[in-house]
Amino acid sequence: MENAKTKEKKKYSVPALENAFGILKLLSRKRFSESTVTEIANALSLSPATCYRILQSLENLSIVRYLEDKKRYTLGPYLVVLGERAKEHLDYISVIMPYLEDLTRQTGMTSILVNKIGEEKLAIIAKSEASDFGVSVSVGRHFSITDGSFGMCFLAYMDKELREYYLKQAQGLKSFSEEDLQLIERDIENLKKNGYAITYGEYIKGLCGIAAPIFDTRNKVEMSIELIGFTSQFEKEDLHVKGKLMKEVADEISRRIRSF
Repeated sequence: MENAKTKEKKKYSVPALENAFGILKLLSRKRFSESTVTEIANALSLSPATCYRILQSLENLSIVRYLEDKKRYTLGPYLVVLGERAKEHLDYISVIMPYLEDLTRQTGMTSILVNKIGEEKLAIIAKSEASDFGVSVSVGRHFSITDGSFGMCFLAYMDKELREYYLKQAQGLKSFSEEDLQLIERDIENLKKNGYAITYGEYIKGLCGIAAPIFDTRNKVEMSIELIGFTSQFEKEDLHVKGKLMKEVADEISRRIRSF
């Protein structure tokens, strides 16, 4: 399984491009928002010389910026332009945003839209935050595909062998025991049956989540939507009512984006 996956990845691999994208993703994280060449190279297991050459190219394109006084790199101004252009062309975000806003109004919970990035990463690409004591999130924050109820939406509809491979890598918010893997399989069956997944403090203490998958024209999970709240505000059993609402909304969004 792992060998086949590695061979397939190498077949379509462009190392310089992947390294450049890795640098941008790293700099988008709060901890690495201003980093030296050495810090970036170490974090990505690159040689300092390779890292420096890529950074120079990105700086020439204004995709990263060099802070002379600090001797550090940060994201560059041209990414703002690219981001705005991307939002203009991603019609589905403008379609989905009103649903997120409505979910937040109805539930008092923060709602997010999560998209798959690469093979095993997820990112928040849109949000609607609850104003009164709601959970605050950052658009662009990355997670492992094994994290939370939103990750469960992706795991549930992939091959079981691949799902177990990701879960056993333990690259997300938690590691999983054999007992955990059995419980996840049970939760996945419930997700497929009910159309939503619930987590209650298992991944981040004090936070609960309800997520539902969004399917594309090939009936594959393209995104997921999630409501996030504090466990102190909601009893776990009460979240099932919100879960049914999430499924209805996700199904409607799926129908709408299939026309794009």
